[in-house]
Amino acid sequence: MADESASALGAPVASPTWRSPAATSLDAQGAIPLLLKRIGRGAQGSRSLERDEAAALFGWILDGIIHPAQLGAVLIALRMKGETVAEVAGVLDAVQRRLRPVGVDSARPVVAIPSYNGARKLPNLVPLLAALLARQGIQVVVHGVRTDPGRVCTAQIWQALAWPFADDLAQSSATLTSTGFVFVPIEILCPELGRLLAHRSLLGLRNVGHSVVKLINPTSVADCLRLASYTHAEFDHLLRETLSLVDAKAMLMRATEGEVVANIRRAQAIAQRTDGQWRQVRQSDPVAAVEVVMPERDAATTAAWIAAVLEDRQPVPQSIADQVAAIRAAVF
Repeated sequence: MADESASALGAPVASPTWRSPAATSLDAQGAIPLLLKRIGRGAQGSRSLERDEAAALFGWILDGIIHPAQLGAVLIALRMKGETVAEVAGVLDAVQRRLRPVGVDSARPVVAIPSYNGARKLPNLVPLLAALLARQGIQVVVHGVRTDPGRVCTAQIWQALAWPFADDLAQSSATLTSTGFVFVPIEILCPELGRLLAHRSLLGLRNVGHSVVKLINPTSVADCLRLASYTHAEFDHLLRETLSLVDAKAMLMRATEGEVVANIRRAQAIAQRTDGQWRQVRQSDPVAAVEVVMPERDAATTAAWIAAVLEDRQPVPQSIADQVAAIRAAVF
């Protein structure tokens, strides 16, 4: 059976059709209940999955080889137990194997910016960050959702700026070549992951897919610098260790309303992983908040303010200028 849910991508997204056990591999048919039993025994009885087990389980989930009842049980069980580094890395492995990467110029540096939260109180300045990085000669692939109820998403501001918007992979690569930066909706990169994210509206909770989507490499080169962020302090360790386990080139910082762009009122610390080692490249300023005149958070007003900055009618906020400098130093 197939279910259909209102998606964070805007339009309803059909969940993958469940294939009856007769149509699936015997490995999946027998393994799924056993893995679910292991992670679903509550706070005291649950045990975690190994990386390869999580990769196999979520491979079956992404491919639709799982009953809808089992899918809901897996997502809730992991949420209640708490995902481990190995489990998140395994899910990331499964996603990367199914992802349709954006073709990039391997001779030039490239940065990936995930954008899945949007603005609730502060203006969303991810498009400004992308444009400033492109001016430095860095290829920038921004990936995210088209819409999210109650939030102003990067895609909406992108369109308000009248910047090219990718509707398929070929257009993504062409736009990147011509402009230096591109926004790619998640359903183009990995529709299977897009469907998994859409289950939030059915379950009322985020699932492991919401963490993993911010860690993916959406490009055709392994050397892509992935910008990552966390909202809650306990996720610093989880994301740092996961990025290490998958040997990613990355930068990690506390998010600004869930987005990986510097807060223009208060500088965040930035950690960088290159050559297999983490090091701090910027310290936070926990005391002084910088007074900055902020635009309203709606897409049109934010877009106009970003355009003014890019046309030198407004100064580049210092914290974002510092973030751009740190990223440039990491890729050149």
